[in-house]
Amino acid sequence: MTGNRKTGAEGNVPGPDAIPTVGGSRPHPVYRAKSGHARVRRENTGSSATWLLSASGEFDVDTIDCLHDALTAAQEAGAERILLDLADVVFGDCAFLHELVRAHHGPSRLVLVGPLPGQIRRLLELTGTYRLFRIALDGDGTLASGIAPPAAPPAAPPGPSAADTV
Repeated sequence: MTGNRKTGAEGNVPGPDAIPTVGGSRPHPVYRAKSGHARVRRENTGSSATWLLSASGEFDVDTIDCLHDALTAAQEAGAERILLDLADVVFGDCAFLHELVRAHHGPSRLVLVGPLPGQIRRLLELTGTYRLFRIALDGDGTLASGIAPPAAPPAAPPGPSAADTV
C-alpha cells in the first residue's frame, strides 16, 4: 500500500452499497473520490491477470485519489494488463495525465479503452503523450480503427552525410 487510502466514512474505502456483485463472482470495489464527482469501478474480466477499470466523472487534483488507488491496487495485485475505460470521463487535467503516465511506466501493461472523450484526446494530443499509450475500443489491446493517432510532425530534412563532409 502507498498509504494514500484512508479508513472511515470520509475515506476512499468502498461502502457496502458500492460493492457490486458481478455474475455471482467475488465483488469488486468502487473507488470514489473523497470530494467531487469521480469514481473508478473494477469490472469482472474472469481473469486476475487482467483488470478492467471503468472511470467516470471529472478528474483533477481534488478527485485523482480514486484513480490512483484503483491503478495501484491493480499493480499491487500483480495484474499483467490494466484496461482503463475512459469513455465516461468528462474532464481530466495534469493530475489525471500524471496518473496515466505513472501507470504506463508501472509493472502492468496499461491499455486505454475508448472511445476517448474529446477533452481527454485533446489533452493527450496537446501534451504529446497520445502516442505513449495503447488505445483500444474493445479491450483487446489493439489500436482501434475509429481512433487513429494524430498525424506525425513532418520529418526534418536529412543532414549532410559523412561522405558530404569529407
